[in-house]
Amino acid sequence: ELYGVKHSFFLVNGSTVGNLAMVMAVCKEGEIILVQRNCHKSIQNAIRLAKARPIFLEPEFEDVWGIASEVSYETIKQALSQYPDAKGLILTYPNYYGMTYDLKAIIDLVHRSQIPVLIDEAHGAHFIIGEEFPESAAQLGADIVVQSAHKTLPAMTMGSYLHYNSSIISLNAIADYLQIFQSSSPSY
Repeated sequence: ELYGVKHSFFLVNGSTVGNLAMVMAVCKEGEIILVQRNCHKSIQNAIRLAKARPIFLEPEFEDVWGIASEVSYETIKQALSQYPDAKGLILTYPNYYGMTYDLKAIIDLVHRSQIPVLIDEAHGAHFIIGEEFPESAAQLGADIVVQSAHKTLPAMTMGSYLHYNSSIISLNAIADYLQIFQSSSPSY
C-alpha cells in the first residue's frame, strides 16, 4: 500500500536477486533487451543467464560533474524505432550519484509500444517518504522496481524490495524466479 503497487516482495538476497528475477521474467534466449550501458553488474549477469541480446544505450555525460547521467528520451525513442521487438527497457533511477530525470516521460513513451520498463532503483527506496524527495519509479508507472532498502532506509543488510506493477509481465514468473534465485533459508 505504501508504494502504491499491485504486489511487493521482500528480498533477502539484496537487489541482485530482484534484478535477476525481473530480467529472467521478461526475456528469453536470443530476445532483445534495451539496457542502460552503465547498469549494475547484476543486470548484466541476468542478461547472461537469460542468454538475451542486450542493446546497450549510452547515457548522457554531465560535464559540470564529470559523470554519466541519464539515458536521454531521444536515445530511447531511437532505440524503440530500431528495435520494436525489444522485450523490455532497463534503467537505473536514480543514478549512482543520486541524480534523477524525467522518467515519467520515458515510461509513457515505452509503454506506448507495449514494452515493460524495469527499474533498478537501488538508491531510491526512500523516495516514498515525502514531497521533499523525487517520486519513485513505482509511483511513475514502471512495471517492476527493485530497491535496496538497506542503502537508504533502516533495514538489515541485503534487505530489499521488488515492486510489481505490471499488466505486461507475469506475476507468477516473477514469483517463480525469486524462489529459484533466493535463499530458501535466509538468516534474519
